[in-house]
Amino acid sequence: MSPTAASPASSLLPSSIAPRPDLGRVAAFLGIALSVTAALSLLVAAGILPTAAVGLIVPLAQLSPLLAALLVRRRGEPRREALGLAVPSWRLMLLASLGAVAAFVMVPLARVLIGLGAGAPPLTDPAPVQGLLLAVPSVLLLQALLAIGEETGWRGWLQRELTPLGFWPMSLLIGLAWALWHAPIVLALGLAPREAVTYLGTIVAVAPLLSALREISGTVWPAVLGHALLNSVRVAIEQNVLGPVGPGVAWLLDLSSWALWIAVAWMVLRIGGSPDPAPRGRTPSPRAARAVA
Repeated sequence: MSPTAASPASSLLPSSIAPRPDLGRVAAFLGIALSVTAALSLLVAAGILPTAAVGLIVPLAQLSPLLAALLVRRRGEPRREALGLAVPSWRLMLLASLGAVAAFVMVPLARVLIGLGAGAPPLTDPAPVQGLLLAVPSVLLLQALLAIGEETGWRGWLQRELTPLGFWPMSLLIGLAWALWHAPIVLALGLAPREAVTYLGTIVAVAPLLSALREISGTVWPAVLGHALLNSVRVAIEQNVLGPVGPGVAWLLDLSSWALWIAVAWMVLRIGGSPDPAPRGRTPSPRAARAVA
C-alpha cells in the first residue's frame, strides 16, 4: 500500500478540498443550522413550551448541523466523505480517541487544582463517587449519540470546507459559529450573563481541540468522543469537587481553563503530526504523505 493511499487525510486530499471555501455553501449551512436552533429555542423563550421542554428541544437542535450539511453538500458527493464519517486509519482514530480521553480528564482536573490553589473551597456535599462511576458511562454514551448530529456538521462538513484558511483560523471560526449556534438555547434557558459567558467561552475554547482530533485522525469520530466527554466527564469533575467561588476566582478558572484547552489543541497537533491538506491541483504535503495506517 502506498503512503499516500494510507494518509489519514485521504478523504480530504486533494480532490475533496477546493482552493478556497465556497462562501455561498458556508452561508447556507450556517443559515439553516442557526435558523433551526433559533426557531426551536423561540418556542421556549416565547412561553409556547415550558422550560422543561428544553430536554426535548436540545436533541432536536443537535440534528440541525447534520441536516444543514446534507442539504448544502456538493451534488454527487458521498455522504460519508462529506460528513467526515469515513475512517482512513483505524490506528490514528484510536490514538486520537485516547488523546481525547486524556485531554478531557486532565484539563478539568487542572482547573480543579487551580481553583484549590486560589482558595476555592471543596464542595461540602459532593455526589457519591460510586454514583458518579455508574452514571458517567451512560451519560457519555447518550452524549456521544447526540453529538453525531453536531460533529458531522461542524467538524465534518464545515471543517473540510474551511480547511484552506489554515488550521487556527478555521478552528476558531468554527468555534465562534458553534457558540453563536448555542446562543438561542442559552437565551431560552435564561442563564445569567456570567454563566452565559462561561458557557459560550468554553465552547469557543474547546473547538480547536475537537478540530485537532479530527485533523490528526482524518475522521470525525474522535471529535464525537471528545464532545461526549465534554458533556459528561468534564461536567462530573467540575461540578463535584469545588464549592461556590467569588467572581475573581470564577474568572481565573474560566481564563485558565480556556488557555489550557487551546494549549492542549496545539499539543495534539504537534504530537499527532497533523496532515496538511493541499488545495485542489496541488501535491499533498510531505507530512500528510508520511502518515500510514
